[in-house]
Amino acid sequence: MRWSIITLSLFLLAAEAGGSLVSTEFRPQETRLGEPVKLIITARGEEGIEYKLPQEIDLGPFVELGRESKKKGDRYIFTLKLVVYEEVGEVDLPGFKLEGEKPGTGTVEELEVPPVKLTIKSMLAGVEKPKPRDIAGPVPVWVGDYRLVVYLGLVLLFFGGAWILRRSRPAVRARQRMVDLPPPRLAHQVAYEKLHRIVEDDLLRQEKFREYFIRVSETVREYLGNRYGFFAMDLTSRELLDELRDRPTPGLEIANLKTLLQDSDLVKFAKLNPTDEMSSGAIDTAYSLVNATRQIPEEESGRERETA
Repeated sequence: MRWSIITLSLFLLAAEAGGSLVSTEFRPQETRLGEPVKLIITARGEEGIEYKLPQEIDLGPFVELGRESKKKGDRYIFTLKLVVYEEVGEVDLPGFKLEGEKPGTGTVEELEVPPVKLTIKSMLAGVEKPKPRDIAGPVPVWVGDYRLVVYLGLVLLFFGGAWILRRSRPAVRARQRMVDLPPPRLAHQVAYEKLHRIVEDDLLRQEKFREYFIRVSETVREYLGNRYGFFAMDLTSRELLDELRDRPTPGLEIANLKTLLQDSDLVKFAKLNPTDEMSSGAIDTAYSLVNATRQIPEEESGRERETA
């Protein structure tokens, strides 16, 4: 209560002086890992300029769940609903800028939102003696050893099968017995097949939203790993984005991939009920991502050059 009164007093003093002011406040000041928290941003800028939150905000380890905006007099109040899934302790929210524009004049102004910290506690905080129970002692189990009998049986079966095949089939030259193996499948061919199967299973009509987002995100992860040569299935969304930023990935829209991964995490972990736009956007983003980065075979590339 004391800090709220001090913050309000500073805001009123700046308002009387005709200056600009931005204040921030987390509600609550402390939270647990995975529990939502609200960031309240109060701003006052130049008269006649309308302010809004930027479309894309670098939130660091925070994930945005929603946002609200309202105006009271000459003040703008923005509310960001955020959550942290991966870090505990003092977590930093990077600063960013509010976008302002004076209608009809093209005048643009930016207000700086300062960085702010939030204390994230473990989900086990406050639990007395959070220790696992002791492991029970070993229990003796008698197991009969029939390995020698099994080995002898396998050897007899092998030689008996070989003798039967030799007696029943005529001799065939080695060249005639060779079979041409199909060429290895490219990463985008596997991804297309899995995405088509997701659409055919009609999971959205059955309201199986969690299964739908899990399959879409895992298909995209598997494709990116196969396409760029690393194992992506065990990486968090943030680690996957960092891995891709360090690699040459022409055609890959990192912002679209980040939105897909964040939406999938919200549905999987926060049990968010997705909108129709979010659901259809997930499969559309997956298809466009594969289309933009797929590896084009040499013969297909040659045909494209001849056509051009």
